[in-house]
Amino acid sequence: MATTEDIRRWAMALPEVGETSHFRFHVPVFQVRGRTFLGMGRDETTAVFCIDEQEANDAAAEDPAVFEAVRRPDARRSFLGLQVRLADVDDERVRELVERAWRQQAPKRLTR
Repeated sequence: MATTEDIRRWAMALPEVGETSHFRFHVPVFQVRGRTFLGMGRDETTAVFCIDEQEANDAAAEDPAVFEAVRRPDARRSFLGLQVRLADVDDERVRELVERAWRQQAPKRLTR
């Protein structure tokens, strides 16, 4: 299982990444140029990756016990990302999701 430390190491190795703490849940959140691309769940057994919405929906449809496309709980219900139960996904897939989320949120000039 990928741990918070593994995810931190993979995320911080990417260009222009900073770590902050979620304002309410006090868990690690990773940003590229001020844009969140990854946040750990409250108990750090899950993580939310800010990837393409269709990709998230496809993963959730494929294995709903492991993946969930999450939306804001408010009236806007806007898409947030793909929540992943870390214990059920191999490290390589988690690392791939870290990179995909970074690419999704980073300025295109930076991803080249």
